Amino acid sequence: MWTGIRRFHELMKNIAKRFMRSVSKLIPLWMYRRLFPRDLTAFFYHAVSDEAMPHVKHLYPPTPVERFENALIYLRRHFNPVSYAEVHAHVVNGASLPARAVHLSFDDGFGECYTVARPLLLKYEMPCTFFVATDWIDNQAMFYRNKVSVCIEALRGLDKDAKAMLLNSLTNVLDRTLRSAGEFEDWIRSLVHADEATIDMTCKMLGIDIPAYMQERNVFLTSEQLKEMAADGFTIGSHTRSHPKLGQVSAAEMETEIVESARIVQAITGDEVAPFSFPFSAFGIERAVLADIRGRNPILGLFFDTKGLQMDVDFIVNRIWAEKAEFSEAGRRTNIPQLLKAAYGELLLLRS
Repeated sequence: MWTGIRRFHELMKNIAKRFMRSVSKLIPLWMYRRLFPRDLTAFFYHAVSDEAMPHVKHLYPPTPVERFENALIYLRRHFNPVSYAEVHAHVVNGASLPARAVHLSFDDGFGECYTVARPLLLKYEMPCTFFVATDWIDNQAMFYRNKVSVCIEALRGLDKDAKAMLLNSLTNVLDRTLRSAGEFEDWIRSLVHADEATIDMTCKMLGIDIPAYMQERNVFLTSEQLKEMAADGFTIGSHTRSHPKLGQVSAAEMETEIVESARIVQAITGDEVAPFSFPFSAFGIERAVLADIRGRNPILGLFFDTKGLQMDVDFIVNRIWAEKAEFSEAGRRTNIPQLLKAAYGELLLLRS
């Protein structure tokens, strides 16, 4: 009996959620702004490029240059861009922000932040914070997920016979049957940081030289580029050293990743304080632990997460991810209005 009641309640809850999702799409932005007034809206990107980025394209869609420029135009027309320093002063000291304040940032530290995004940001006088995983600066290492993307791209470029030979070789080495390119992609996407040796072996079997690939394509920002961007007036922040899921490591490991990365950023920029953004998200991390880490390390500024317009503890600023695949539209349009509506819709669902 009780099982049946629980199932009925769960069914009704799912029906209500689907109804609210449908309703949320009908509410105009101006009404959302009145329902959920915000001091600050923040967006973040990873990569802006019209060129092929094999190390990114099978993880999420890089933003085309024209769409990014249109986003900057939209934000300039409908918002008031603010710098990290202004956001920090608002959160820490209570300084006022202009109406419809917006802050832009990039995570990871891909080279296109300098070659593609920077000129457009300067053109439109758009403040921006660049959060970098410091182990990757100067192309010293590549994130395992970027290697996975490169492997998928390489396999797709092989002819039928070469694919079959590779899949057969992997089947023999792994003691796991991979019968098709689809099974290969599902398998390699399932690998995690602890499987990096297997990913590296797969790269070699595909003829991929990761260090050469990074140097040839300038995958990540260099120290000199970061210094120049800081001199431009942009803020450089920490994104940990190696981009782990911080909710899955010890408090001591978490502190080391965050603080050492911030110190490396400080050595490059000369700034006294470095803001920090979470790799993946801050899901599963106790806020009291984060507050303790910040309290004992004055080098750390505000923390930035990925939960759209949701509120958190006072030192965490949430941001809207601008590269969500479902809003990756073709053509010249900007996807900012759609992203905003979706973020407000998520708030509506949370509060309903």
